[in-house]
Amino acid sequence: MSVAIVSVMRRMPGGLVIAAIIAGLLVLGGITVYLVGNSAGAASFGWFAYQPLAGAAFFPSSLVVLTPLMVAGVAIAVAGLLGFGIIAGFLLGRRHPTGR
Repeated sequence: MSVAIVSVMRRMPGGLVIAAIIAGLLVLGGITVYLVGNSAGAASFGWFAYQPLAGAAFFPSSLVVLTPLMVAGVAIAVAGLLGFGIIAGFLLGRRHPTGR
């Protein structure tokens, strides 16, 4: 670890260190869940499989199918990033004693 990160973590209260670790785990877990949900591949069924006219065909250039697992992964990662934002806001906004 770099010296700057170690010095910041020594000055942080213990509860904030634990909260930062939990937020980091949420971000990593959310990314993992998203990638696992993304490995299912594109769906071969649904609205684009229906061809109402025999002469017309619609082929989308890029079809994005969001599975419930992918949405859950994004939600978990966003919760972790929100936690990081709250911690950073608290650390930036807290008052320091005037003796420093």
